[in-house]
Amino acid sequence: MSSISPPPPIIDPLHPHIWSWPHIGLTLIHEFISEAEEAAMISAFHERENCDPSNNTGKKRISQHFGYHFDYTTFGVSTFSPVPDYITAVLPRLPLFADSDSPEEDLQVPDQFTVQYYPPGSGIPPHVDTHSMFGEALYSLSYGSAVPMVFRMSGKNDARKLRLPKRSLQTDGDGQQEPNGGGFTENGGSAEVKKEKSEKEDRKDGERQEDATAEEKGNGAVALDEEEKHPAWELMLPPRSLLVMRGASRYGYTHGIRPRKTDVAPDGSMVRREGRYSITMRIVRRGDEIRCRCAWPGVCDARVREEGEAAAREKASTT
Repeated sequence: MSSISPPPPIIDPLHPHIWSWPHIGLTLIHEFISEAEEAAMISAFHERENCDPSNNTGKKRISQHFGYHFDYTTFGVSTFSPVPDYITAVLPRLPLFADSDSPEEDLQVPDQFTVQYYPPGSGIPPHVDTHSMFGEALYSLSYGSAVPMVFRMSGKNDARKLRLPKRSLQTDGDGQQEPNGGGFTENGGSAEVKKEKSEKEDRKDGERQEDATAEEKGNGAVALDEEEKHPAWELMLPPRSLLVMRGASRYGYTHGIRPRKTDVAPDGSMVRREGRYSITMRIVRRGDEIRCRCAWPGVCDARVREEGEAAAREKASTT
């Protein structure tokens, strides 16, 4: 899958480090944290992991989970893990928002945090984060290596994959929903450090999402048509930058990172990708708050769940 350059951002004249794409609700804030804070975050991460980053073989992605944990079997908050000081220190600086469908609600501060280390060359399969279980604003603080993130408007092919049977719609512990199945599980249920997929597995995941497979061949025309209408574009995330996704970028666009060893810098030079860290910050919904009435029902977990419940009721009424 090829990519094009991102649409030109609107740059705040008073704050030129803030770039925004308001038509899709996307904001990128450069130098959100200092180099000293970045170094402290990396050190704290590896102290908890009890390893020296220079000795990391780079074959494992590592995740740490803090704050409230959402139980996808009961659709409620299960446990709480203490949040490290290096995370709470940046919370007062976050731009806060109320959900678009409930503007009368108070501004919300994130209360769930996933810290991840991505070894050089690893990626993230394209996905849309779970809609109903978390508030609209999604924050991603990126540090370590710069990396290009790929955005693409979702379409019929994404909706079809989300409804494929035989596999659960899973999250990988940081709220990402895999693109097939209809149920929900959570792999990240504690604050302990989790060693996840190997670099090779990450590559396979990315290739499985990006390339045509036997499963996709029958729908290749649909995928190509969607790619022509809505081509993917790459946005370089500099070290120490904060990405905020709301509206279309949160609900209707897939985002991911291609697994590769090198990237093209903004000046056109080829640069080697090094280890990258990220902190994903979300607001956990509770009780009646667990909902979604977004404008992208094709990739909305709430709509998929409602469809499944309706189908179950219809089946029960005919048996």
